[in-house]
Amino acid sequence: MFLVDDLIMLPVTGLKFVLRTLGKVAEEQYTDTGPIKEKLLELQVQLEFEEITEAEYVKREAEILRELREIENRKRILAGLPPEERQGFMKLSSDQ
Repeated sequence: MFLVDDLIMLPVTGLKFVLRTLGKVAEEQYTDTGPIKEKLLELQVQLEFEEITEAEYVKREAEILRELREIENRKRILAGLPPEERQGFMKLSSDQ
């Protein structure tokens, strides 16, 4: 009897496994900082080889660091921690 039950439940069990695996992979990609750090490194190389100006570097660096901060906050939320508050010169300058 248990063998028949197992055979009947096999598609459901397999589907649960696939969905859990997909969820795990999606979460890893959602919280992966590797590609963002690569973008920052590429940006630094472009500045070093004078492919972009200092002003363009600063602008794009701020965007990349914002993305990185968002990912770090996602990780904190998934870990059950509160997101980090924005700190630094941007916050101080907006308070004035």
